[in-house]
Amino acid sequence: MNRVKTAEEFLKSLEDPQKIMDIMFDRVDIQMLYVINNYAELISKVKNKTSLAEKDIVSCSIIIGYLLKGHLDRYDLEQTFLV
Repeated sequence: MNRVKTAEEFLKSLEDPQKIMDIMFDRVDIQMLYVINNYAELISKVKNKTSLAEKDIVSCSIIIGYLLKGHLDRYDLEQTFLV
């Protein structure tokens, strides 16, 4: 299975709110959920002050989450090598 199809199937599975909750609590620690929630609050405060469409704000938010995941993976890897 290719990455695009895998990504599409994963995103489709997230249409089920219970699936989202299960994955979220399985893969993201509670401290990171607080950080993400606080960042989401900042985005919601500025969304009316921008000319971006709602779709673009959501898209940017998903991209930021993707970048955050990569950043944290690199951090964890660096910490592993420092030990």
